[in-house]
Amino acid sequence: MARSNDIARIFVPVLLGLGGLWLPSVSAAEVKASARANPAKNAVSSEVKKAPEAEISDEQVASAISDLRTRHLLVPIDGIPVERFKGSFFEIRGETRHEATDIAAVRNTPVRAVEDGTIEKLFLSKLGGNTIYQTDPSKKYVYYYAHLEGYEPSLTDGAKIKRGDIIGYVGTSGNAPPNSPHLHFSISILTPEKKWWKARALDAYEVYKPK
Repeated sequence: MARSNDIARIFVPVLLGLGGLWLPSVSAAEVKASARANPAKNAVSSEVKKAPEAEISDEQVASAISDLRTRHLLVPIDGIPVERFKGSFFEIRGETRHEATDIAAVRNTPVRAVEDGTIEKLFLSKLGGNTIYQTDPSKKYVYYYAHLEGYEPSLTDGAKIKRGDIIGYVGTSGNAPPNSPHLHFSISILTPEKKWWKARALDAYEVYKPK
């Protein structure tokens, strides 16, 4: 999840200086200039706590990565090379591991669902800003999308979505640097209780990297 000291690397100015080669192109039909966050159903709250490491073993993490690799998950932002995910999970932010990947992109770039599933919660927090918690069809995993500029207007808690559906837009809500729009994205394994706020994060790069 996003941390209180989660100061993202300011990739955009550097990459623009190189011609912005890896930033995705965004069509006028997809970028909605009027995209705004839906009214929050929760008051601003502290970030949801992860499940204790002991509840989900390292062996379960390895098995989950193998399972997820067979699903060929969609990268949540079009045109982003998977190599950009490498190492981000282990970066230290403040006193804790990042346990996510930050994907720099132009503000209001569409964010897509990585696979079919259910919107468990549209959640507003001090750290992650406008966030989405999506579970997969088997309710084994939760996908977390944070720092959104806004949600797709029709999106609601409990909505059933398909792989590739636009669910939100890249932004800088929460504690993201205001001049560095990006998506904070993570994949976590749910505990047996199947609650969206109780999960253990795994390294998304290990899921997406080429064989």
